[in-house]
Amino acid sequence: MTRRSEAELRGDPGGPRRSAAMVKETGKLCWWWKYVLGAALAAGSIVASGCDGDGPLFVMSLQPIYTQLDLETDSRLIGQWRDEEGEVTFTFEQGTEKGKENEYKLVVKEKNGEQVVSGEFEAHIVRLGRTCFLDIYPQSSEGGSEFYRMHFARAHTMARIEIGEDSIQLEFLNAGSLKVKIDEKSVDTPCVEVDGALLLTGTTEEVQEFLFSEENDGKGFADPLKLEKAKVEEEGR
Repeated sequence: MTRRSEAELRGDPGGPRRSAAMVKETGKLCWWWKYVLGAALAAGSIVASGCDGDGPLFVMSLQPIYTQLDLETDSRLIGQWRDEEGEVTFTFEQGTEKGKENEYKLVVKEKNGEQVVSGEFEAHIVRLGRTCFLDIYPQSSEGGSEFYRMHFARAHTMARIEIGEDSIQLEFLNAGSLKVKIDEKSVDTPCVEVDGALLLTGTTEEVQEFLFSEENDGKGFADPLKLEKAKVEEEGR
């Protein structure tokens, strides 16, 4: 597959377009997602993700972070992955339908006491320059886990991803760091704060340029979320 250089990323933003008016549809994040993310980071506190309890928790985008030319696949991603505590699982299945070969079905499950809640997403591996990202987009807005319901405005979440044979590492954008830049007026990317999340409202091209700038910032991404590959006999549980 042909890959584009960073200089070539100034082209067609691609992907479905969504109005900034959708911001008004975004729902509130609740304490449960704070707990899950903190546990998944193996730090026991949301502070480890680069956010404090009173600040925004996540960075999302109204537009996808990719065009079709930016997409890649990696067979190592297929299967079930879980955090050290077993509280969160990510299960990836590669698309088989014509035109969806570069798309993954992602099911995220979270334990809430004795209850298990889940949500289904579309996921894409996106290569921008030398770095791979994961673009996560919800299938619908009905029910599901807190990770799922936080997306019910149909926004994209993005994370830098490293894929190994037995583990994957996800680094989500550092919402606390971005909030500081917004307050200092040192970031040009259009962004609004809505109910505990920072929502990027620019074009795909603008979001890609923002990701490049964050790559060069030591505080641009939160502490990594590391997931281990589940054994075959464990995936059916």
